[in-house]
Amino acid sequence: MPIVQVPKLGSVGVIYDQPPEELPVSAFSDVRNVRFREGAMEKILGHKQIYTTPSVTPYWLQSYNQGGKRYWIHAGTAKVFADDGNSRVDITPTPAPTGAATDRYTGGVLNGVLLMNNGVDVPWYWGGTGVLQTLTGWQTGYRARSIRPYKNVAVALGITKGVGTSPVQYPHMVKWSDLAVPGSVPASWDQNDPTKNAGELDLAEEPSEMVDQLTLGDANIIYKQQSMWSMVPSGDSSVFRFQRLPGDVGALARGCIANTPLGHVVLTPGDVILHAGQGPKSIINARLRRWLFSQIDSTNGDMAFVTTNPATNEVLVCFPSLGASACDRACVWNWVEDTWSVRDLPNVTYGATGQIEYSATQTWDSDNDAWDDDVTAWDENEFSRNQSRLLVCTTGPLIAAMDSAATFNGTPFTGVAERTGWTMDEPDRVKVILGVRLRVTAPAGTQIQVQVGSAMQSEDAVTWSAPALYTHLSGKVEVNVQSKAGRFMGVRFTTVGNQVPKIVSYGVNYKLLGGY
Repeated sequence: MPIVQVPKLGSVGVIYDQPPEELPVSAFSDVRNVRFREGAMEKILGHKQIYTTPSVTPYWLQSYNQGGKRYWIHAGTAKVFADDGNSRVDITPTPAPTGAATDRYTGGVLNGVLLMNNGVDVPWYWGGTGVLQTLTGWQTGYRARSIRPYKNVAVALGITKGVGTSPVQYPHMVKWSDLAVPGSVPASWDQNDPTKNAGELDLAEEPSEMVDQLTLGDANIIYKQQSMWSMVPSGDSSVFRFQRLPGDVGALARGCIANTPLGHVVLTPGDVILHAGQGPKSIINARLRRWLFSQIDSTNGDMAFVTTNPATNEVLVCFPSLGASACDRACVWNWVEDTWSVRDLPNVTYGATGQIEYSATQTWDSDNDAWDDDVTAWDENEFSRNQSRLLVCTTGPLIAAMDSAATFNGTPFTGVAERTGWTMDEPDRVKVILGVRLRVTAPAGTQIQVQVGSAMQSEDAVTWSAPALYTHLSGKVEVNVQSKAGRFMGVRFTTVGNQVPKIVSYGVNYKLLGGY
């Protein structure tokens, strides 16, 4: 019987937006909780709790190093805490924040000082002691949708003036502070003071409103709903120069921009783009674009965000799926391999990267994973002080480190990858699959569930076989699993238990039965 080989399973990834029968041989038509890298398709790692269980549902995370400590700040709608891995401190300002879950926090670290803003209240700052304080020099009655650091100034977008009296919105306005002394916040935001470098400007060339911002190299990139702008020092009395970037695209919501070695990855109102200050390039078109936007819950779409996982060279486009209020799924792009995958999320509200100081570095007693399930090595510090890690906060409430466990914080999960519509280069011939041969990297005894399927027409539902088990290094080369006769064939792999197998390639033993 002929055997068709399917090599390099890590080379293409999943493609939802094209008919399965037209996909490259190594592509998958549906996946969950797997990734594609280094030539293989592998099950993702899970997450585990890190830091004490929050007393409120956190909606924002920010790493902050100060005074020899590595804090992680987490903020609920009305409370803010700083945790250094040994103790947690309540740094809630007075008065407390009044925003809702949808009033997304922005901020960052400017000259060693933490900035925070929720768009509803006066912005705050924190220097590592005491509680959050009202931002020095911020003008009375002003609010901003987004505030983030850029060089030695703070930049605010989407300004409202006259809050508390006669509020007037300036949805196109960018406003910047005076220069900040290292270790301090800016002393002034007064655009009318000729002795200061503070200023403001409306970027109203097109009518969409300000959304968010993020630095890119030497520039601050400002995102409206339908345009992008570069902000760089001008070297003259205007302080900054603004230039519209190519493309009529912007950001979907606050937090929908992430920095990678290749440039910014942005979730726009209808695409996922990559740009490095030049024209935007879709990195999801003809792969997952239509599928992604058909899956985002329309009511809670503003809860979507984009973050990175530096340890795996991945960008996570996190979103609430249909009917969800928090992010329960993510489309994951590997910027080295240029592959996409899809994974589950534990009702995540936000994610951020940074270094951690985790006092519970694994000891024998503190390691809760079963011996056969543990993904760490003996005498290994799984949370290195110098490695940037992805942390997420959830509605649990929970703060968790991603890619750090074999389970979802103790709950087992499976990885699934399937290919349907496969013609084996014989679209007009009826055939039957007789067996599957896997080439796997995994510990001995690791099991993978294998199913094969078929359909006579490309539009027909696939009829799947009963599952058969592949056991790694058992001495058995081929999994004996047989499909019904059909012209469009399918293969499905499902992980078993908590091991993390890598499938490098597979071969299918099949028999041709006839033509149309």
